[in-house]
Amino acid sequence: MTEVTNAEEARTALEQARTEYRELVLGLSEEEWNQKSNNGGWSNGQLCWHMAFGAGAGGQSVARLRNNKGMNPPARLMSVFNFASLWMVRIRSRGATPESVLDFFDEGYDKTVKLIDAIEDDEWGNGAIFLGEPMTVGGIFGFMRSHVSEHCAEIRRA
Repeated sequence: MTEVTNAEEARTALEQARTEYRELVLGLSEEEWNQKSNNGGWSNGQLCWHMAFGAGAGGQSVARLRNNKGMNPPARLMSVFNFASLWMVRIRSRGATPESVLDFFDEGYDKTVKLIDAIEDDEWGNGAIFLGEPMTVGGIFGFMRSHVSEHCAEIRRA
């Protein structure tokens, strides 16, 4: 994951994620969309919905990290969180289409880009332990980029 240290790098990372995501989604056939992904428990379409959800999910993380506060639940709670996430995606992605996930991604992308303007120059390196990993404010934007790349690669391998 690339460490992001300023607003310009954050915007670049997000735009790279958006470009890769759009190319992937627009390139999937209907058969590929419905095919089981290489990410256990989800179809490619569900995995695309998951990435779109993630595009707008950084607000609370950034707010906590700006204040050097983490979020590090115990392993037992993380397993519950992961199980709930699996089912949330399965349920909320019902009826999703390539067009709907592209719109959903763009909504989240727009929210996340607006977060960048609120970050002060001296806050990009603020951070804490987040879901078991050291994370900074800038790292959240790098994570968003790598999250999309990782899942796009999983779909391409299917």
